[in-house]
Amino acid sequence: MSYLPTVVQAIEPKSEVDLYLPQAHMRKWNLQPSTLTVQFGNKTVRARVSRMERKSRIWIRTSMAQSLHLPTGVPLLVDYQANQQSLVFGPYMGILVSAYNLQYPLAPFGPLSHFFNEVADSCRKRGGVICAFRPQDVNWDAGIVRGLVRKGGSWRQQVLPLPQCIYNRLVSRQRERSEAMSAWIQRCKEANIPFFNERFLNKWHVHTALEKQEAAVPHLPGMLRYENQDDLQEMITRYHTVYAKPANGSMGRGIIRLRRKQNGYQAASPGGLNKHFSSISGLHKYLSKRTKGKPYLLQQGLPLIGVQNRPADFRVLVQKDRKGEWSITSLVARLGQNRIVSNVSRGGSMMSPAHALRLCGPWACSQRPTPQTLKHVALKLSRLLEEALPGHYAEFGVDLGVDVRGQVWLLEVNSKPSKTVNSIPIPEGAEAPPRRARPSAVRMFEYASYISGFPRPSPNRKTARKKTRRR
Repeated sequence: MSYLPTVVQAIEPKSEVDLYLPQAHMRKWNLQPSTLTVQFGNKTVRARVSRMERKSRIWIRTSMAQSLHLPTGVPLLVDYQANQQSLVFGPYMGILVSAYNLQYPLAPFGPLSHFFNEVADSCRKRGGVICAFRPQDVNWDAGIVRGLVRKGGSWRQQVLPLPQCIYNRLVSRQRERSEAMSAWIQRCKEANIPFFNERFLNKWHVHTALEKQEAAVPHLPGMLRYENQDDLQEMITRYHTVYAKPANGSMGRGIIRLRRKQNGYQAASPGGLNKHFSSISGLHKYLSKRTKGKPYLLQQGLPLIGVQNRPADFRVLVQKDRKGEWSITSLVARLGQNRIVSNVSRGGSMMSPAHALRLCGPWACSQRPTPQTLKHVALKLSRLLEEALPGHYAEFGVDLGVDVRGQVWLLEVNSKPSKTVNSIPIPEGAEAPPRRARPSAVRMFEYASYISGFPRPSPNRKTARKKTRRR
């Protein structure tokens, strides 16, 4: 680690020096007064550099700070890259959003505001800049972005250079698939700006990508694209219970459970709809009308464990860490309000995975997975999926189910898992989410720091043990 913490202060020097570095910094880097390249985001300038006695602050000529759009008076990190004779300030992470409302500076991003606040506060604590902006806020020709930066508890507009990396939190699938957005993403790649969580994931694309990976196949339920009556006949004959799911759906919306009965077929949905059909053609006609031409999938129904007719599933948040490696951030069990969906947004509830595995049933054998088993499967599937899919991803919300025989199944993978307050796992008995930044916010910033060239060192294990004992 060659970077150092600093705060930049703009001045009007009387000499020809453009930038003053603390003596300690120059000694560490074995740097003599000279002319160097100074960089922030995509902006660079040439600066005459000298030393001063101040310990942590860097003084820079005001006009030079303005040319770089370099924020002053905030904690930053600075790295000297000897092979390129350059000083780089950062980390600087952009968050791409669909919209914001400047009339609400404390929460301009709606339900995502809490999460963005936590990411920005984690950044400020460790040193760096977070800027949230819309696609139209970027001026590619000028190499600048007019986005929102959090200061003093509120978000304010500020002009900055193009960032060192971009975290994609667009909420519209349609806009993300547009030609204009594809061209926008391509410009990021041409500018060598890492753009991660590149796209929403389509359930069918995830399935077809993973079914080519031998290690993933035991965890994949049977699935077909629903295109005609023969597809429906094949799936419902083979599996007895089938779930019709939108290929691009989320939060349990649009799911219909289909069952083969002795006297016909049944279709049920979370809203309480329950219809019976005497023939497969009647069921197909009804399903075609309900899906309204949208791409739908037919997925094998699984005998999942649950409690009192409420199914359980397990959401594992898998993120890349400070070393750029996949790791588990959180694992929570969810109990559905009914037998069709378990999403919290659709009336489900959360509990600890260990408690859920003890509470749920029935079990047809003694083989029962542990929370560690679920983490291992989610980590394995995330790595395999990254290998199989094009694009750059840094987090997956992996939904797993456990059947009555203890088999672990992949139910869904979400490349933009929920960040709302009600998605935070809350300890039993607690009434409000924790006040500190949630681990997913901290880890997202740590990964952004890593790909921006400012990887954080791993914590000292001995120090961590001592702190634990004191508690």
